[in-house]
Amino acid sequence: MKHLGIVRTVFEVALLITVVILATHQITIKPASHSWYQNVVHSVPTREKVVALTYDDGPHPVYTRQILDILDHYHVKATFFMIGKLMDKYPDIVKDVLNRGHVIANHTYTHPSNIEANTSAQVIRELEGCEQVVERMTGKRAYFFRPPRGLIDSTVFSIAQDEGYQTILWTVCADHHDAPTPELMAERVLRYSRPGAIILAHDGSFPTRWKDVAATPIIIERLKKQGYRFVTIPELLKIGAQKTVCR
Repeated sequence: MKHLGIVRTVFEVALLITVVILATHQITIKPASHSWYQNVVHSVPTREKVVALTYDDGPHPVYTRQILDILDHYHVKATFFMIGKLMDKYPDIVKDVLNRGHVIANHTYTHPSNIEANTSAQVIRELEGCEQVVERMTGKRAYFFRPPRGLIDSTVFSIAQDEGYQTILWTVCADHHDAPTPELMAERVLRYSRPGAIILAHDGSFPTRWKDVAATPIIIERLKKQGYRFVTIPELLKIGAQKTVCR
């Protein structure tokens, strides 16, 4: 009996130690590994019916110009996350986007397929390479960064933050396998849009981007009918910051 009591005591102590270790791991390590992601912007808190329309992967000699004409027609301003090497290739389009009152943001220089797999030095080169083009062509720096394909880990986030960027993702993407037509793309956007939402569409990279062009007026018209107003990313963040202060 005495032997069994000793065994039981040892077992209880070991169990207690295990529980403490697991609890400590859960409390201190797990949240710390995810705390950076809370600072990635997918939307802003507001009751005001505003949304931000954003485009990735441009500039493109056909699709970007078509989208610009549509935005002009509806008096809508958008934010374009541009690829640096394409900005070098199509500088006139970059100037056109800027002259029409839209915002240009950083989408890396070469659009790596998986930026999470890049070394820190490579990530820095991607961000700074695009930034140099933006500053040269616009006369000012970009303050917003969106990683290609939305792929981001703590390393990429930290580098972007150190470089002075706010990382912007999205609430809803118009391009999705369940939305193969412009009409369905628009329906998808409307289904997931809410006050403070960020809408992602594309104006470059693939020949199917004509669908994004065709979906743009549908999205704008239907959201306007619901009482929504379109703003740029910096305008949206300002609205969200005002809401936070009011709280």
